[in-house]
Amino acid sequence: MRLESLLLFIILLSCLSYQTCALEPGEIAAPSIKAANMNMPKPIITSPSMDTPEAKPKQQAIPDSNLNQTGSMSTNLTQVTNDVSGKWSIKFDDRPDRSLDLTLWSSGRTNIMGYGTLTKGGAGNSVTASGSFAGEELILTVKSAESEYASQKYDEYDLDLFVIDDTANSTLSGTYILMSGGEFLGDGNATALKH
Repeated sequence: MRLESLLLFIILLSCLSYQTCALEPGEIAAPSIKAANMNMPKPIITSPSMDTPEAKPKQQAIPDSNLNQTGSMSTNLTQVTNDVSGKWSIKFDDRPDRSLDLTLWSSGRTNIMGYGTLTKGGAGNSVTASGSFAGEELILTVKSAESEYASQKYDEYDLDLFVIDDTANSTLSGTYILMSGGEFLGDGNATALKH
């Protein structure tokens, strides 16, 4: 225990041996460590220019507009709304045993998506649809959602339809190409009516 006391005494003496400066009450002690150099380079600032560029009026682009021979706008089917969302029935002119009932909606500015039923020989199969509608043209790919039998190839209809009745885009007419498993099966004319 005597050794411990001696070590404690040595430690206390070493702490007291540091030079101390007595200050009068109310005096502020000066730091013993020099402060770091905080001089920053002066930023280069240019005065702002108060000159404003000449304003040029932007011409409003009219999408899907057509000019007639005199250079003025013609009133045609492109001025109807680009909305083909809703329920549609599609008939194939040379294939009366087949028809499509689709529900379509917009999925962006011109993109179209949908689903429905392909009726073929009295039996209905689920289908999905995707494509685009711009101006007065609807380009649509309709595919079988699932095959009727495991070995059966999927049917695909590629439709290229145009607005023929501009009353809310309610009638479309054009052509189709029928493919099955990547093989061409036929083509013809098709008509789509909106419900």
